[in-house]
Amino acid sequence: MKNFLAKIKGTNYKQAAIDHGEKLLLSVIGLFVLTQLGFTDWRRYDKQPKEFQDKVEAGERNIQNSTFTLEEQNKYKPAEIMQAVQTLQSPLEPGRYQYSTDWFWPMYPTAIKISEPKWLAPIQTIADFGKAVIVELPPPEQSQPQVATAIDGSEAAKKLASDDDDEFAIKGTTNNATVRGGAGAGDVAAATINDGAGVAGPVASASSYKNMAGGGVGGMNPMMGKSAQSAPTLNTRGNRFVAVRAIFPLGDQLDELVKTMHEQKQQAAGRVNFLDFEVERQVAQAGDKTWSGPWEKVDLQATLDLLDRIEFDADLVDPVYTDSVFTMPLPRRVIGKWNKWASHPLIKTLTDAQAELQAQLNDRLVDEAAKKKVEDKTAKKGFASKIHDVRGLRSHFSSQMPGMSSDMSSQMKQPGGMQSFNPSFSSAGGMEELGGAMNSLTEQMDRTGNGRMSKYLLFRYFDFQVTPGNAYRYRVRLTLLNPNFKRAVEELVDESIAAGEIRVTPWSEPTPHVFVPEDQRIFLTKAEKSRSTDTGLPSANIDVYQWFSEAGTTIAAKVDKLQLGQFIGGRCPKTEVYRPANDTLKEEEVPVFTGSLLADVAAAPTTAGFDPAEHADLKLDDKKLKQLTTADKALIVDRYGQLAILDTKTATDERSVAEGIVENERRGIRARLKDRPAEDKAGGDMKGLMGGSDPNSMMGSGGMMMSGMGGGNSLKKDKKSSATKKAPAKGKSKSAPGSGSGSSSGSTSS
Repeated sequence: MKNFLAKIKGTNYKQAAIDHGEKLLLSVIGLFVLTQLGFTDWRRYDKQPKEFQDKVEAGERNIQNSTFTLEEQNKYKPAEIMQAVQTLQSPLEPGRYQYSTDWFWPMYPTAIKISEPKWLAPIQTIADFGKAVIVELPPPEQSQPQVATAIDGSEAAKKLASDDDDEFAIKGTTNNATVRGGAGAGDVAAATINDGAGVAGPVASASSYKNMAGGGVGGMNPMMGKSAQSAPTLNTRGNRFVAVRAIFPLGDQLDELVKTMHEQKQQAAGRVNFLDFEVERQVAQAGDKTWSGPWEKVDLQATLDLLDRIEFDADLVDPVYTDSVFTMPLPRRVIGKWNKWASHPLIKTLTDAQAELQAQLNDRLVDEAAKKKVEDKTAKKGFASKIHDVRGLRSHFSSQMPGMSSDMSSQMKQPGGMQSFNPSFSSAGGMEELGGAMNSLTEQMDRTGNGRMSKYLLFRYFDFQVTPGNAYRYRVRLTLLNPNFKRAVEELVDESIAAGEIRVTPWSEPTPHVFVPEDQRIFLTKAEKSRSTDTGLPSANIDVYQWFSEAGTTIAAKVDKLQLGQFIGGRCPKTEVYRPANDTLKEEEVPVFTGSLLADVAAAPTTAGFDPAEHADLKLDDKKLKQLTTADKALIVDRYGQLAILDTKTATDERSVAEGIVENERRGIRARLKDRPAEDKAGGDMKGLMGGSDPNSMMGSGGMMMSGMGGGNSLKKDKKSSATKKAPAKGKSKSAPGSGSGSSSGSTSS
C-alpha cells in the first residue's frame, strides 16, 4: 500500500492522460451502450399496418365532408397573413431603438460632400399676340402733358368696360389721378397727369364736360381754349407685341438644392440668385418644314431702351411671384387693360384694387430701402437695371410688412381715408371694395410669405419687334449665380462644381406658335374705264382698313383714282382718326401704305346704250335689263408677291368685319362729342383740359396727386416714388376761381 501511494505521488498525470486517456474514454462509452441495451424493452408492436391505413382514409373523408364556414375563414384572412409576412420581412426601424442623446461626439464630424444640383428649365411657356397704345415720356425740358380719362360709372365707361376685348376696355381710375371739384365732386371729370406717374387712362365721359362747363371745377374758361393749343404734343404710338410668359418652378429647384447641398430649404433659398435671361424666337417658314428655320435672339436692348422712355402700370401679379431680372414691368397704357397678358394660368391675377394697394406697399418698401440704403450688390442684368427688386425688398423687410399693412388699414378707416388712397372710392360701394381688397391682400401676403420660397416665379417678356403676317414661337432660359462658386474643394464631390461663376438652366420647351395677324384689309369700291381727259389708263377706288400705329387705332381710308402700276396707298385726306391719347375723333390727312400694287382693273359692263328695239329677237324685259349688273374687279400683287383678285361683291362679309372693328373702337366717342363744349370741339385736343401745360395746375382745382396713382412707377430705378413727394403746405395750395375752400379734399399719403 505504501508502495502504491508512493507510485501515485510520483506519477506524471499529464503524461498519463496523454498515454491512457483514450482508453478511459472508450471504456466509458462502452459502459453507457451496455447499460442502454440492458434496460431496453424488446417486445413486438401489437398494432397492424391496416389500422394506420384505415385512420388515414378516415381523415381524408372527414376533410372532404367538412365545411369551411365564413366565421372560420375570417380567422385566416390572406391580407392579415400577408401583412404579417411583410412585417417579418421588412427591416426594423432603427429610430425606435436609438438613444436620444449621442454617446460619442467626434472632434471632426464626417460631412457629406456637395454635388452639382440639377438645374430646372422654365415650364409651360405660352405666347399671345396683342396691341397697345403706349405713351412715351417727353424730353425732360418739356412740361408734362395731361390726358383726359373716363369717369367710373358713366354710361360710356360701362359700355366700354363690358367689352371682352382688353385692348379697348376702359381702365378703372385705380391708376389715375382725379380732378374733383366742390359742388360737383361726385360727377366730375377724371384726368391723368404725367407728374412722375406717367400717362394713363382712356377717354373722358360726356357728363364730365357738362359739370366742368357748369363751374364744377371753377368753370371752363381757365381750362379750355388757347391753353389747349399751348400744351405739348403727346408722343403716343400703337405697338404690336407678343407676350411671352413662362413659369420657373422655384419650389422644385429648392428641393434639388436641398438634396445636393444637404442644408435646410430656407438656406437654399438664399442661394438662388438670378442674373440674366435669354429669349429666342423662331419664324415659321413656308412649305412643309414650318419650323426648320434657326433660333434667333430677340433684341433685348430695344426693349430696355423702351423702358427708359415710358412709365409703368401697376402690376397685376403678387411680387412674391416675380423677379426683377426676368419679369418685365407692364408699360403704361393709354387705353385698355393688361389682364390677358400680365400673368400665367398657374399664377392668380390681382384685382385692380389689390394691384393699386400693392403698388402703394411697393412704394413704401422702396422708400424704406432708400432711407436705410439697402441695395443688392449682385451684378444683375435683364430688367434689374431698370426696376427695383420688390421681392428682395419684401424679404428684407418681412418683419415690417405687417406694420405697413396695418398702417394703411388704419389710414383707410379714418374720415376721408379711402379717398386718400383713390378718389374713385368715394361711394359706399367703392369704400367697401377697397377695404375688402386690403383684407384679401393682407391674407394673401400671410399665405405667400416673403417670396424667397415661392412655388413659382413668373417669366414675362413683351416682344415689340414683330411683323404682321408672321408666325413665331419662343423659348427661354435663365442664368443664375453658381451657389458653390469658389467653395473649398474638400467639401465637393468634384472640383468642377466650384468652377464657373454662373449656371444656365436648360432651354424651355418652345411655346405654341403665335400668329401676328395682318392689320390691313383692302376692298375695291369702284373700277373706271379710261377717259380721254386722263392718262388713258383705267383706275380704281379702293378702301383700306388699316391699323394706324401712330394713333393705335384702325382707320378707314379711301384711295381714289389709283392707276395701274401704282402702289395702293398715299396720303389720304379727310380720313377719320380716333386718337385715344387725346380723346379726339377728327378728319385728318394720314399716310397709308399697304405694300400691294394695282396690276389690272376690269370695270363691269353696263346696259347703257343698249337698244332693246335693235335686239327684239332677245325679248328682254326692260325692268330686268336695268337690274342686270356685274361686279368690278381688280388684280393686285400683294407685298409677298402673290396675285389676288378684288371685286365689289364677294368680300361683303369681310368688309362688315372690318367696319365692325372700327365701330368697336369708336363706339364711346361719338356720344361724348355731342355734349362737348363748342370751344373744345374746335380745338379738338384734350391735352389742354387741365389748364395749360403746367402739370401742377390741377392741384388748385380741388384735385391732388395721390400716393400710388403712379401705378408701378415706384419700381423704376433712379426715380422718386410718389410717397416721397411732399404735400403742399397747409393754406398755401393754389385754388382755381370758383373752386371754393371746400373743394380740396384728401391728402397725399406717405
